[in-house]
Amino acid sequence: MDTDILIVGGGFTGAALAAALSDGRRRITVLEARAGKNPRFAGELIHPTGVDVLDRYGLLAPLAATAGTPALGFAVVRSTGAPATLLPYAEIPGGRPEGLAIEHHTMVAKLRQLAAARPGIELRTGIRVADVVRDDARVVGVRTEEGEVFRARLTLTAEGRHSKLRGLLGIVEQAKLLSFTAAVLAEETTLPHPGYGHIFLGAWGPILAYGIGDGQVRMCLDLPAATEGGAKGASAVTERLRIDYAPHVPEPLRSAMLRSLAMRPPEMAANQAIRTKRCVAPGIALVGESGGCSHPLTAAGMTICLTDVQILAEELAPIELAPYAVDAALERYQRRRYRFVRAREVLTDALYEVFRGSEDSTRAIRHGIFRYWDGSQRARASSMALLSGAESGLPQFLSEYVRVVHQSVSGVVRGQVNDPSLRGRVRSLRGISTKALEKLSYVVDGVREGALR
Repeated sequence: MDTDILIVGGGFTGAALAAALSDGRRRITVLEARAGKNPRFAGELIHPTGVDVLDRYGLLAPLAATAGTPALGFAVVRSTGAPATLLPYAEIPGGRPEGLAIEHHTMVAKLRQLAAARPGIELRTGIRVADVVRDDARVVGVRTEEGEVFRARLTLTAEGRHSKLRGLLGIVEQAKLLSFTAAVLAEETTLPHPGYGHIFLGAWGPILAYGIGDGQVRMCLDLPAATEGGAKGASAVTERLRIDYAPHVPEPLRSAMLRSLAMRPPEMAANQAIRTKRCVAPGIALVGESGGCSHPLTAAGMTICLTDVQILAEELAPIELAPYAVDAALERYQRRRYRFVRAREVLTDALYEVFRGSEDSTRAIRHGIFRYWDGSQRARASSMALLSGAESGLPQFLSEYVRVVHQSVSGVVRGQVNDPSLRGRVRSLRGISTKALEKLSYVVDGVREGALR
């Protein structure tokens, strides 16, 4: 079968991508491996930057009307019983004041419906891709497990972080298992600050909780990478959540969490950091988490996917799908994508370390970041601009990180965090310096990589 644009993967990213690329002229075929819904837990929280993309391509209004609930920002609770530090999207100058939270399967089903209704789009489910088809070095389509060949002038893969085509293309990845998420659906409950995504600290890993409508709160509890999975380990995971995590959750959410755990085991998902240095080859591009992913703590994944969608749509809109024009557009997409993605990767890595606070250095930096946020609206707005994708540069991240380090050093010198003895302060300051240099090296590598593209 021949088509203009072939999209491998019909989940959140693939469906949104098809809708954004539809112009009434191009034939777009979407191949989705699953005939039904994906049983795995996946992202549900979209930052305002991502919501802007949905709005731009006419997807926001019908999606929000289905079951969505506004997301106003984040409320971070540093310790059990402490007041929350509010980080509202509305403080970001010139930005949209609300994000969107919506149950994942509902969202994907609606996006598929919206995409399939647009002219020129054909969505086919239950079709598994086995390999790419090449003409010399150029990808010109795919071959399915049944042997059917789909040829296209442009192939896009939106398979997610476990992308098969990424490996078939020889794109090298750096992958690291960070932890596991135990996803719990708490019902008939509320959050301390309705509309805000909450991050509760104090357990081994942070707890992310956000409303998805109708009195339902999704809780994502971060567990060690050594956590046992599967049916055998389900009871042990549930017991650990009850004993070690529930005490750090305020009422009435805690009781709703315990009720949920008593009725059903949590859904488990591995948290990985996957980094790539390229995401295109002649005739093909990786989109969304096919090109890499980070820890879900900052909820950046879906916004990155939608930003990829927008960049690709912008680069492909004015061209004819001739090979030379397609490949030039893909190179531009790659440059723009990584400029956005690298800052998200470094920020997520830094915040996850800080919120876990497993070392003197990260505990000191955590103390500093709360001092920074509590100090001014400008500080909160700058951090949220980076977190939400409204600001995407690595130099901006470094500038904010230096400000946080300054607050961290001040707290250590004053004996406000960690061991206040001279030896303890020196140890903390040495750790802060090491972490700062580590983040500086990431920024330098990212800037150098961008300059060489």
